[in-house]
Amino acid sequence: MNDSLIFMLLWILVYTYMMLASIDFGAGFYLFYGQVFLKKDSLFTPIHDYLSPLSELINIGFILLFAVICGLSPDIALMYQSTLAVPGVLAIILILIKGTFFAMAELTQRKSPLNQLCVAVNGIAGMLILPALSIAMVISEGGFNAGRGNWFALGKQLLTDFYFWTVMIIAVVSILYISAMYFVSFSHSNGKDELSSGMRNFALFWSMPTVLASGLTFLGLENQNPDHFMKTLDHSWMFLLSLLCLLLAVTLVFIKHAYRLSFFVVMMQYYFALMGYTQSHAPYIIFPDIKMPVGTSAKLHTGWYLTLIFILSLSVPIFVILLKDRIIRKKMQFKQSLN
Repeated sequence: MNDSLIFMLLWILVYTYMMLASIDFGAGFYLFYGQVFLKKDSLFTPIHDYLSPLSELINIGFILLFAVICGLSPDIALMYQSTLAVPGVLAIILILIKGTFFAMAELTQRKSPLNQLCVAVNGIAGMLILPALSIAMVISEGGFNAGRGNWFALGKQLLTDFYFWTVMIIAVVSILYISAMYFVSFSHSNGKDELSSGMRNFALFWSMPTVLASGLTFLGLENQNPDHFMKTLDHSWMFLLSLLCLLLAVTLVFIKHAYRLSFFVVMMQYYFALMGYTQSHAPYIIFPDIKMPVGTSAKLHTGWYLTLIFILSLSVPIFVILLKDRIIRKKMQFKQSLN
């Protein structure tokens, strides 16, 4: 398969998984917070309806993601097999834990200690999956060669690395921010105004930590890989667009207007941030050992190629979200008809 096409599919998959998984994992955490801490089971029922067993299928994207990465560059599997196994194994374990405890929560009696424990583990485990996968992004910046073949040494390097912790922080904060922004629109469109108001408060609250976490990530990147940091300055206009999108999305939510548009703007916010990171990271896949093919790296700066990625990157998650919204709305209407 053409390398440029493989990279395009990889990029769309990464972006789509990031957005959809953030909504799903955030839903699990907010359900845990609402039921266990706030004791408002009925208020958070729409979020529970969103977390149907089918939502667990989204994690198939994780398997596809690593398969496409290996197809993009066999050198990654050969040179970084044991290193990249760390985020892979962690993510798989967390996915299994999350799915198992979600199933147990559905089978146990509501509000029982065991049920609340299952809801808690499901919510917390989900919050750790994207940070676990983000370890691969940290490793891609280089400087972790001593960890090859030695997971203990790699773990020690990561846990003492400032950039690692900044990436972990922004991964967790982004889950809470993206999911809160989505559920403002979701609950409002389904007539759940009280829940929409509560999620609006969460969305506004997590917007500022998102900005601060982004700044910390740039500081960590400057320390970890100065060359990559300097290249991000050449693509600063993309990160500026990302910031403007955040401000617009937060403004729309603050004035209680066009909630669906606000989430679309959030999607563009993370598109520009991820694309700016990708372009500044090119031509390297993993510093300094593995590079993209010359032709693929060159296309990353061509208008038609970027336009196609932009259209497909936004269209795929929007299609999945609309499809899932329709299914959940019918499910909620059916439950209301029974009552």
